[in-house]
Amino acid sequence: MTPKSNFPIFLRMLDEILNNPDLTKYHTAFKPGQIIFLEGDDSQDLYILVSGRIDIFKGDKKIRQLTQRGSLFGEVSFFLGSSRTASVKAQNDVTVVRIPKEKINHFLAEFPNAARKITTHLAKWLDKTSQILHGLEEFCDQLPDAVITTDREGKILAWNSAAEKLYGRQWQQMINTNVDELYEDPQSYRDFLKDAQSKYSVKEKSFKIRHPQKGIRFISTNMTVLYDGHHNFTGVLSLGRDVTKVIQMERKYKRIGYWFFSVLLLLAFLSAAIFIGHPYFSKSHQTTNFRKQELRNNLAKDYLLLQSLLIEHIESGDRKKTSLILKNFFKIYDSAVLPYTGVVLLDKDRKVVDAYSINSHADLNATLGSSYAAIEFRGSETSGHKVLTLYRKDKNHPMGKKGVEIAFELHQKDAIWGWLVFQMDMDVLRENHGIDTEGLEELQFEKP
Repeated sequence: MTPKSNFPIFLRMLDEILNNPDLTKYHTAFKPGQIIFLEGDDSQDLYILVSGRIDIFKGDKKIRQLTQRGSLFGEVSFFLGSSRTASVKAQNDVTVVRIPKEKINHFLAEFPNAARKITTHLAKWLDKTSQILHGLEEFCDQLPDAVITTDREGKILAWNSAAEKLYGRQWQQMINTNVDELYEDPQSYRDFLKDAQSKYSVKEKSFKIRHPQKGIRFISTNMTVLYDGHHNFTGVLSLGRDVTKVIQMERKYKRIGYWFFSVLLLLAFLSAAIFIGHPYFSKSHQTTNFRKQELRNNLAKDYLLLQSLLIEHIESGDRKKTSLILKNFFKIYDSAVLPYTGVVLLDKDRKVVDAYSINSHADLNATLGSSYAAIEFRGSETSGHKVLTLYRKDKNHPMGKKGVEIAFELHQKDAIWGWLVFQMDMDVLRENHGIDTEGLEELQFEKP
């Protein structure tokens, strides 16, 4: 279709051609709502609007309206010999000059001035298209993601500068190369392409590549299938980005999970060994030290576990995920007597960003957004924990109930993101572990 900016080309044609009485034999009239041609038709006649308004549709969607006398339409199918790429319908009483493709030579011989006008129009249309394509290429080169376009056979037609960096190959190396050659597992990519064709576009999937300089990398790919006007598959547009660090981090977390499981087994073994050997130890000093050590080990284990589970969602700011993790943490210990009643997440400014409590009277909504900035974080400089004393209001204690909490630093990419705070149950601590607030400060935890 002719861009609207090119319509003035045909204004002078009005005087030279459209007002020529000999042209009336090429006139065709259409009534309001009448179809001039349909998308997918094999007709290849060329049209010039003499009067009236026409609407242009792609599928059921109206994409343009032509009202300018002298506007050219139907030229794509006329010059390329292809089927119609859009439908055209008369909005009111319309008169057009209809030039059948088989009579174009006779028409141009009869109206020679029209040949120059149409040729000029085509030259400007092609120049406009070239500028658009060049602009699109420059735009793609500015995108941070790798952009690759392939034909229906998978041959690479174009890619941007980000793709050269991501895959470590120059454009000259990749012209007409099959895109699946980029991947360590070509069949996995081909299966992904089949899925994309059935769903038009699909969410991201990671593929392994071998970068010439960087070695094995993981590329997350998002694919959109391209179709022509007849919904025939013509190629694929894909976006890729390097997610190697993310994959490595996920694997690290899995290893941490296995390590925690091993630690739990070890702790269970040690607990059983100490229980069996208990009669051989004194029932005073040794028992007390063991109970304190047991508390320290449980706190360290739970802190490391929660940090590994929370850190990814803390980074993305997904509070729904962090809240679910905190809730499920307490569900794991459903029937156990825990030394803490809740957990609070603080950012680096010590502002509450999430919290969970097993206390049904706790007002968590009121806690969110509150600040710990004025609360003293007490503890040894050599230990990775701090002890806090504060007074928290609830339904049963409107004047505030004294609470003791233990805070551990949360680290993100070698920097402090904030704090993970355990709200301690002092009654359980005294009864089961023989420890008070002063004893909590004396505990030692390895600093991150």
